[in-house]
Amino acid sequence: MFGRKRSESEPVRKDKVMRLVKLGMAETDAADRDIDSPAFDKAKAAYEAAMDGCTKAELSAAYEALKRHGY
Repeated sequence: MFGRKRSESEPVRKDKVMRLVKLGMAETDAADRDIDSPAFDKAKAAYEAAMDGCTKAELSAAYEALKRHGY
């Protein structure tokens, strides 16, 4: 009531979430094939790089979408 401002919710950019979902699926598929392969390392690096430019709300939305699709 006093002294606390409500913070604006973080933006959720659909293009960022869709890219994270796509890269997350590719990483999981590469891990299913062979977790020690260079393809997995490349997919993991791409997914982690895409995560760096996202807000917490976008990361959460992507995680929920991946979980909903069984990844």
